[in-house]
Amino acid sequence: MIKYKDIRQIELEVSSLCNAMCPQCGRRESGGVKNPLLNETYTTLQNIKDWFSVDFVKQLLQIGMCGNYGDSMTNPDLIPILRYFKSINPNIRFTMNTNASGRDPEFWKDLGEIFKENGTVVFSVDGLEDTNWIYRRGTYWVKIMSAIKNYKSTGAKARWEFLVFRHNQHQIEEARKLSEELGIEEFFPKKAMGFEEDKDGQSNMHVYSTEGRFEYTIKPATTEGNPLGRQNDRMAGGSFAPGKNKNTELSVGYLEDVTLQLEKSKKSTHVLHWTEQEVDFTNIVDENEKKLSACDIQCEAIDNRQVFIDYDGVVFPCCYTAAFYNYKNGDLSFPLKNFINNHGKENISLHHTSLKNIIDGDMFANKWIESFEDRDIRNKRLKVCSVFCGVEA
Repeated sequence: MIKYKDIRQIELEVSSLCNAMCPQCGRRESGGVKNPLLNETYTTLQNIKDWFSVDFVKQLLQIGMCGNYGDSMTNPDLIPILRYFKSINPNIRFTMNTNASGRDPEFWKDLGEIFKENGTVVFSVDGLEDTNWIYRRGTYWVKIMSAIKNYKSTGAKARWEFLVFRHNQHQIEEARKLSEELGIEEFFPKKAMGFEEDKDGQSNMHVYSTEGRFEYTIKPATTEGNPLGRQNDRMAGGSFAPGKNKNTELSVGYLEDVTLQLEKSKKSTHVLHWTEQEVDFTNIVDENEKKLSACDIQCEAIDNRQVFIDYDGVVFPCCYTAAFYNYKNGDLSFPLKNFINNHGKENISLHHTSLKNIIDGDMFANKWIESFEDRDIRNKRLKVCSVFCGVEA
C-alpha cells in the first residue's frame, strides 16, 4: 500500500483524554455514558523516542494531531514531544485541532512559539459564549479566549472552525468579526453532520448526561438566508449571508428552548445505556451496498503518503479505520474489527512491532490492498473504506 521510506506525513493521536463531552464524539454515547472500549491514556515522550527513529522523523514533512477520541492539549508531554520532533527536523510542519478549554497561559505560549514558524492550530469553537457549550459540552468560554489570545500573542497561525447548527447560525458574522479581532488568519463555517431522522421526518441530535439521562436536542441549521442547503458540506468564509432574518429569530428561540429542555430533563427517568449492536451479514445486499461493493477505493493514505497512529500506538491507514475499530459494533466497525483481529492487532501495534515492520509487513503490503480490490463488502471489501474513500467506478 505504502512503503515505510515513502511516508511523508503521520496523523498522531497523542491522547485519548478530553475535557469535553461532544454528542457526536465516539468517546461517549450521545455525549453521555463513556465508551467502555476506550483506553484513556496518552503518548509519552519515551513512546515517541521508542517508536520513531531519527531517520524517520527527518523524512517527515508534516505531523497532524487531530485525533478521534482525545484532545492533544490534554497530553502532559505534548510540549516536550513537539520540541523533540523539532530538534531532529526543524522544518517539520505541525497541525493540531483543539477545543482550547484547558491548560494554562504558559502552555499556549509555548505551543505558539513551537508553531509560529511552521504550524497551525485549528480552534474548534461552535458559537459564542452563550452557544458554544451546547455542542462543545464541558468547555468554558473564558478558558477558550485565554488560550487563543496567549497562543496568538506569539504570532503563530490559527484557524477557527465553526460547526453550524440552528442555535448558532445567527452568530456566524459576529464570530467572524471576533476571529479577526483575535488575529486568527482563517474563519471556517462548516456544516454540522451526524443528525438522525425521527419518525416524523425531523432531523435531530439528542444529547444525554454522563449518567445517561436525556438533556436536550440539537437541530441542524435552516437553509433560509444562507447556503447550508447547498450540496457541498463545507463552506469557506464569506459564503454565509449576514443580517437579521428569520434565522435569527429561530436561533434565539431555539436557544431558549434548550434551556427549558435542560430544566425539564432534571425530572426525566429515561436513561440511555451504551449498547452493542447485533450485526447480521447474512441478509440480502441492498442497492446501496452493491454500489459500495462496485466502487473503486481511492485510499487517502496512499494519496497523501501518510499513516494514522492511535492513542494506543496501533497503526492504521487513516483516522476513519482507527475510529471505527475503537467503537461499538456496527456495519462499518464489525467487519473492520474482524479483519484486524484475524490478522493480529499486535502485528500493527508499536508496543510489539517496529513501525518499519508494520508498514512493510503483510497487513499494509498485502491485506489492505486485497480488501480494496475485492468487489464484495460481504467478503473482503471493507465497508468503511468504500464509504469514506470510494469513488464511482
